[in-house]
Amino acid sequence: MYRKILVPLSNAAFGMAAALDAAIHVGRIFGSQVEVLYARPAPEALILVLGKGFAGTMLEDALREVQAKIGKDCEAAHERMQRICGQAGSSADDDAASRPCPQVLWREVEGPADRMTGIAARFADLIVFAKPETGDVTDSVWRSMFDAALFASARPVILMPSLPAPLSASRIMIAWNGTPQATRAVAAALPLLRRAQNVFIGTAGLDEELQRDAERLKEYLLVHEVDAQVEHLPKSLRETGSVLLGMASQFEADLLVIGGHGRNRLREWTLGSTTSHVVDLTTMPVFLVH
Repeated sequence: MYRKILVPLSNAAFGMAAALDAAIHVGRIFGSQVEVLYARPAPEALILVLGKGFAGTMLEDALREVQAKIGKDCEAAHERMQRICGQAGSSADDDAASRPCPQVLWREVEGPADRMTGIAARFADLIVFAKPETGDVTDSVWRSMFDAALFASARPVILMPSLPAPLSASRIMIAWNGTPQATRAVAAALPLLRRAQNVFIGTAGLDEELQRDAERLKEYLLVHEVDAQVEHLPKSLRETGSVLLGMASQFEADLLVIGGHGRNRLREWTLGSTTSHVVDLTTMPVFLVH
């Protein structure tokens, strides 16, 4: 059950509308509280950046100017959140539409956006991101926040496309490879899987053990009243992420559940190639757990 949903931001253009729409939709279904977390840089960090090339009065003036801009950006983001919440009165999902709009809270924190996101995400049941409205998922701030939510919280993350899109989750595909990450993703997605009209378990490759494993997953889901069908695709020369997205499109899935794989480099987690490929290219909502 998702009782608390977190929507992290550090910029109003970081897919706020798409992420907040999705969070409110899920919040309606599960009676959740939605918290919008806005991370703003600490003055000490600004001094370190502005200190190069500035001195004395010039530094003080530059610092005041940047602080004023940060304040205006934060205020603009808060106002935009209020407008989005005011327009969130309808839903394409009849069940969701019949339920009250969840409570949406605004919280400002000061500090590095990735660190603040990682800390707050530990105390949420679900984190919702959307791709930046610029479409640039390589944006260093956005990517660091997304990675922190995925790798530092042990909580599920839903990634929405940059433009607002329905999160009906009526046709869900599970990308199954038998790893602990995929297992955690399935367990965390159970509340959504139980509500879905169709659930597909997709595997890539003809490995017999993996196929048997997928059948065991189907039996496990039946215990949770989820009737899934298993589909196997042969090994492809294409990148695994592209294969998974193609399979999801073929099944007309509206949500892809996948384990969030990563690599630990110098004590910092980065996305593995398959997960990174899915994050970069997806045009559908993706549910990830590390």
